[in-house]
Amino acid sequence: MANFKDRVEAEYEAIGNTLSFLPEKPISHLSKLELAGLAALIHNFYNGVENILKQIFQLKSIEIPTGSSWHQELLLKAKNENIISD
Repeated sequence: MANFKDRVEAEYEAIGNTLSFLPEKPISHLSKLELAGLAALIHNFYNGVENILKQIFQLKSIEIPTGSSWHQELLLKAKNENIISD
């Protein structure tokens, strides 16, 4: 199994790849298909951020939230643990 640094670096690389696909033209000029693609890119970006936060939680032995609002709770807990800021 990869160590913490390798897993986080892999997520950073995936996030970088995702960002490289962002369209250069204004959102108002995108077709419906392009908007759907942009939505998928935003989802992938956010998913990568969540994965990094979960890796940090595991490293620090912080319980990862579960349940229907775990996404929001993950961010709030990361803020409360001073992992992220406002």
